[in-house]
Amino acid sequence: MSDVISQIGLALEAFKARQQDINGLGQRAFKDLFAAANAAMLTAVVQKIIHTSYAEMVTANPPRTTLLAAVSQHHTEILAGCRILTEDDGILRAMTDAANAATHEAFQLIYAEQSKSATRSRTPKSKKPASPKSELVKRVTRAPRKAPPIE
Repeated sequence: MSDVISQIGLALEAFKARQQDINGLGQRAFKDLFAAANAAMLTAVVQKIIHTSYAEMVTANPPRTTLLAAVSQHHTEILAGCRILTEDDGILRAMTDAANAATHEAFQLIYAEQSKSATRSRTPKSKKPASPKSELVKRVTRAPRKAPPIE
């Protein structure tokens, strides 16, 4: 868990370094655009970090309730860590959005894995008796159609 928070901290430091570069532009026209892109980049990086940590947690074997409890606990700890890392509302909002999106993806992973295996296990398998004749019978193919003669 602390590894995830330290990676988020590094992403936050990179964000701040880029923000200083953007602030160095002065009154240039693209300053707001770059600031928005920087926030989006922070959100994407944090989301990727959290998604990777969830992917390590989510497997097909444990019960859903166990996975949901683990993801919920992890999400709570991540949000608490983000609040410790910054007090800036804008940055905190970006990191919270990233955490929420990654948690949503983890939720989908949990239920996607379960639904795939549940669908497979619920489908009745057709049990056709194997007849020795079916193995010997060759498939009869039709001769290809001939094009009508052109006059």
